[in-house]
Amino acid sequence: MIEQHPNWFHDFHPMHSLILGSFPPHQSKHAFPFYYPNKQNRFWKVASLISEMPLEVPLTDKEQAVEERKRIMEKLKVGIHDVGLEIKRSNNSSLDSNITILKYQDIRKIVANHPELRQIVLLGFSAKNSAAHAFMRYLKEENIPASFPADFKIKSEQQFTVRFDERIVDCVILNSTSSASTVSVETLVNQFSNYLK
Repeated sequence: MIEQHPNWFHDFHPMHSLILGSFPPHQSKHAFPFYYPNKQNRFWKVASLISEMPLEVPLTDKEQAVEERKRIMEKLKVGIHDVGLEIKRSNNSSLDSNITILKYQDIRKIVANHPELRQIVLLGFSAKNSAAHAFMRYLKEENIPASFPADFKIKSEQQFTVRFDERIVDCVILNSTSSASTVSVETLVNQFSNYLK
């Protein structure tokens, strides 16, 4: 199945960091129409703990659940988007290993619209279509130069920089918040807090 991104991008200012995932899970896994909509994914739990804004709206109220998550983003000054614009998915799977990204989002445009943006955070690195691997391919396809440390590997907390026109933007790879990951919520909160506070 070929799928188009639902384009949930919530644009606001100031946005100091931009979190990039790969692509939303299959629609059958959506508890609400927004990023990280799978109830099993720990992203919003982690963001709630870091922002000290508890998730109180029941998921049956989908519209208000989305608004609650947008307020968390605004408090943390963190935007969210995905690298993939169009994908091919196998077996309705939510795993990055079962998607193929056919077209990419215009990340350069988001950076251009946010001169205050300092950092891009890539969530997930193990699968070939994880956010980190997909972002590397996007940079190559768009001829966007990046600078990597000599010992660079696509792994957790690896940092590098990207040049968007005349701007240097820091990038960091962090662990996925997927329930398929064995990393604990406590570890995720500690790791994300180093970059999002």
